[in-house]
Amino acid sequence: MKYIIMDLEWNGSGTDQGYFNEIIEIGAVALDDNMTVSGEFQSFVSPKFTRKLRGRIKELTHISNDDLKKAPGFLTAFRQFRAWLGDGDNCMLSWGNSDIQVLYENLKRYDMLDEIYAIRHYCDAQLMCQMAMDIPLTKQVGLSAFAELAGVEIGDDPLHRAITDSRLTAKCVTKVFRPACFEALVRKADREFYERMNFKSYCLQDLGDEMIHPCDLMTVCPECGHYMKRISGYVYRNKKHYATYRCKFCKITYHVAHTFRVTYDGLEHKAVCNRVEPSVEPASDNVKQIPQVVGDA
Repeated sequence: MKYIIMDLEWNGSGTDQGYFNEIIEIGAVALDDNMTVSGEFQSFVSPKFTRKLRGRIKELTHISNDDLKKAPGFLTAFRQFRAWLGDGDNCMLSWGNSDIQVLYENLKRYDMLDEIYAIRHYCDAQLMCQMAMDIPLTKQVGLSAFAELAGVEIGDDPLHRAITDSRLTAKCVTKVFRPACFEALVRKADREFYERMNFKSYCLQDLGDEMIHPCDLMTVCPECGHYMKRISGYVYRNKKHYATYRCKFCKITYHVAHTFRVTYDGLEHKAVCNRVEPSVEPASDNVKQIPQVVGDA
């Protein structure tokens, strides 16, 4: 398998079709099965939709408008990259998954989305390197920071250039590569992979949504495991549905936060119970009668 370490630079700006991250440079390094560099690819890309570079992008990348005026458009540049990539089995690696998302976005904008399947497999190099170094995957470590941790020489070439960052990522990958870490994270880059990548999870605000089953709102007491009775209405705040529940067996009151998140794989439900201190049995004549909703036990 050929390992393709890819990095992109892009210029984000508003267009007639909404905000768009337009690629302005493609950089890639090819590694063979022995983790030896076997080739490189670099091309600036002349933008079509975001004509002028943002000041921050020019400052960060040191790419000028003059550099891009001489460059091929995305259609030509990507076809050159595609020819360099070849037709054999490969795995694309990038530091974080934003590059593969931006590539997908650009191919879609140019009605070239089928070209994305030239990439056979994908692996997040950042996650793989962190796993190999026993760094928690929940912690986002930047490329240069990881290089320092791994003892990889950064060199004098300016970072935040596609070809330079590709080279540094390749050095990090070869330095800490562990087959077990790679196998744990590599994914076949098929239609489901891209659908999953582009799916935006969201939280349900309406408890009457058909995705929520009445049983989802039946909450058990953390102490005894019996179902509790809801004694207040629901309040939606910060993507959570809050209500007060009481266990008639333990005589304990809880504030409960229900979260219903829709993901690519379906509905995820999480209920967090926080005990109310001190726990006081509410007087029956002071309890406001609230219409029952689905899911009360």
